[in-house]
Amino acid sequence: MESLLNKQKPWYSNSYRRNLVDMHIPEWDVSFMSQFDPDRYVELLKIAHVDTALVYANSCLGICNWPTEVSHMHRGLGGRNLVGDVAVRLKEAGINFIIYANFWNKTAYDAHPDWRFVSSDGLGTAEYLWDPGRYGVCCFNTPYRKFMLDQIEELAVNYEFAGMWIDMIHWPYSPCYCHGCRARYKQEQDADLPRVVDWSDPQWIRFQQTREKWLAEFTEEITNTIKRHKPNASVGHQCASWATGWQNGLTNDFFKQCDYVSGDFYGDALQQTFTCKALYHLSEHSPFEFMTSRCPDLTDHTTSKSKEMLRAQTFSAITNGGAFLFIDAIDPKGTQNEKVYRTMGDIYREVEAYEPYLDSDAVAVRDVAIYINFESLIDLGDNGNSVLSGSLEKPLIRSAMNAAGSLLDANIQFGVITKKNLQELNRFSVIVLPNLLRLDDEEIEAIRAFVRDGGGIYASHDTSLYDKSGNKRPDFGLSDVFGLSYAGVTEEEITYMAPTEHAASFFPEHSADYPVAITSSQARVRLHEGSRSEVLATLTLPYFNPKNPNRFASAISNPPGIATEEPSLVLNRYGKGMSLYCAGEFEKMKGDDHKKAFVQLIGLVRGSRFTLESDAPKPVELALYRNRGGSLSLRMLNFQSELPNIPVEGLSVAIKWEGTETQAPGRVVLLPEEKPLHFEMSEGYIQFNVPRLDTFAMLLIGD
Repeated sequence: MESLLNKQKPWYSNSYRRNLVDMHIPEWDVSFMSQFDPDRYVELLKIAHVDTALVYANSCLGICNWPTEVSHMHRGLGGRNLVGDVAVRLKEAGINFIIYANFWNKTAYDAHPDWRFVSSDGLGTAEYLWDPGRYGVCCFNTPYRKFMLDQIEELAVNYEFAGMWIDMIHWPYSPCYCHGCRARYKQEQDADLPRVVDWSDPQWIRFQQTREKWLAEFTEEITNTIKRHKPNASVGHQCASWATGWQNGLTNDFFKQCDYVSGDFYGDALQQTFTCKALYHLSEHSPFEFMTSRCPDLTDHTTSKSKEMLRAQTFSAITNGGAFLFIDAIDPKGTQNEKVYRTMGDIYREVEAYEPYLDSDAVAVRDVAIYINFESLIDLGDNGNSVLSGSLEKPLIRSAMNAAGSLLDANIQFGVITKKNLQELNRFSVIVLPNLLRLDDEEIEAIRAFVRDGGGIYASHDTSLYDKSGNKRPDFGLSDVFGLSYAGVTEEEITYMAPTEHAASFFPEHSADYPVAITSSQARVRLHEGSRSEVLATLTLPYFNPKNPNRFASAISNPPGIATEEPSLVLNRYGKGMSLYCAGEFEKMKGDDHKKAFVQLIGLVRGSRFTLESDAPKPVELALYRNRGGSLSLRMLNFQSELPNIPVEGLSVAIKWEGTETQAPGRVVLLPEEKPLHFEMSEGYIQFNVPRLDTFAMLLIGD
């Protein structure tokens, strides 16, 4: 079959097999990096079938790998130009050359104390961040800004490259209180920097918004510096901390500075899938780039993940519309382990076979979207804490990821979207708003219009109760869509939902006597008069408030004891669409009954069959795409918690076909062999069986 790829497109649209070799090597021993061999380096990349290489220009230590006039070269290289020598050999090998540059700089940190990032406690990063003494971060509101930009400009002027990628470009898990930040904030806001987290304080929120603006502006300045000299080169910025929230300051404005989104991530199969789906929608162009170490994590050096794990992670990125990059770490003397590259070569050869069918312009076909925004990546429980003690794991991400797991288990096609995608809501039939605290008027109106025009939403707890400035609204911003109003919140943080007879089928194991448990408080709400609402469950409270240590109905649990008639789960018809509001955070519950009910409720709001249906077991992920020519492609991943995978036999799949019964697709073929599969049409769905799934399979459906 003729390749779907357009060779005139940017390099990243055709690249799926990428590599980065970490070189965070100091120079106090002259033997360090002394054995680096550019020929050997590129030879190993060829063994691994790498098509794109990110090559270190400098590291988090700030030591350079090229003859620089701005800073200084690694003395272990003995004057050899690592960047230039590798660039020549990559060009000869036909491998894309991407320059890697790091924002962190321990050398500058040590040499210029007045450039240092300073915590609220007056500490530098070498004193408080991870392993003491190793990591020095300077602030871009000091002369370090010009120093870094001069380095980037030097690289952009003197080397030919396909792209440049900037690592660690974020606030290092805390606001900065250096003299530069204090002076700039005083000049711009005529105020001192606050030191206590308080999401109800306009001064604190203004400070956070300023930090985000500063970071986005600096990132834009880096991008413009590169593009000024290399307008056709790609620019990328490390986005691994996107879900950390306010501490690191990433926003949609930051992501606009990336031609494609990329970052290195570590976690289980669900976390990778969730992250990939977010990156897919955050990225300006496809494919996004999912990076991870070939070691269990970056703190290791000699232990490798199993080949089965590396294969599953590689194809998870491919399944979700991304490219994969494996990270290796160079030995201090400048050598690498060939076994790593032979292992990745076996995996990348498998990827290579599918590349003629990977269309970077293909559009994911998704029924459901989980909507999050950066302003809601906060924890109200941090109020009153110092900035260094703020939680890094945000409640919104926990709830959104659990909702994603429920949808994934049910083989429902879903995405993870942000305000960047606000004008694309009609691509989906259901939007999930998981206790999304802060929504601005633009978001509220877009969601309102989506429901009015026939879409469905699921929203929980305090969704839309606050604006982006932290002001608590007198009522939900989406009150009219929900068909109810806010009237307070329970003191109890263990609560129950008692299903009404209308919802009995969703909760077959539960009743008024044995209601559904929710480990969260619940909003107390009242229905609007004349609304088209239907109460599916009511609020039940435990006998006593679990916070009271002296009065309880059971020493270990908190059984339900106080039934009320207050609405807890409400279905409302608004315009042509429907809203399902839950007063508690039902989507974050991990029980099998909860997860099954959540999926059924999403189906209720959708109002029709899902686009894709399958009996695939939980470890299997299905991802459907529409290619440029109108054909469909189905990517299937088997990623089990214990590897190697047990093959899955005889999966049945049904996909809604937009043509009529007489316009059935010409074929369903298993790639890359293009082996035909038998299929049938029934009720507008094309149905077929996949005989066997080991780790990855891909099908083409159409003419």
